[in-house]
Amino acid sequence: MNFKKNIIAFLVIGLLGTVGHFVYDWSGENSILGLIFPVSESVWEHLKLLFFPTIIYSSFEYLFSHEKPRNYLAATAIGLFCGLATVIVIYYLVNGIVGYDISFINITSYYIAVIVLLCKKRTVILKEKFYSKNANIFFAVLLGVTALLFFIWSYNPPSLGIFTPPITV
Repeated sequence: MNFKKNIIAFLVIGLLGTVGHFVYDWSGENSILGLIFPVSESVWEHLKLLFFPTIIYSSFEYLFSHEKPRNYLAATAIGLFCGLATVIVIYYLVNGIVGYDISFINITSYYIAVIVLLCKKRTVILKEKFYSKNANIFFAVLLGVTALLFFIWSYNPPSLGIFTPPITV
């Protein structure tokens, strides 16, 4: 992935995630759309804004790209999970320091996470690791299980802080 493709990916994933934040409300709280778009302001639900746009963009990128690295799925998954971790770490670090939710920081952390995702994805592709069929199966299952957890926990979240909408000031 070259710099131009990363800029395009950043813009597309960023735009899809930004618009995605409002889709559930715009739809009149359509329960089907709630499976892939946030149904609450919890950290967990906001991870959907990175997860699903990345899956959509990466699927199209792979289908229409002339370059098809054998570790593309692994690189996408690793980058995606690094991006998701970035959102979580920044949120709880800032919230732990100041004691409350700051919308501007949350929005900024999303775009930082997209950058982390794309940089890590590119690094994994360039390092030429995870080429095996088993690696592809592992990462496909991991992404599938994660999507399934998003679906299940949209309407049946566990009683943990990451699933609870924050108190904003």
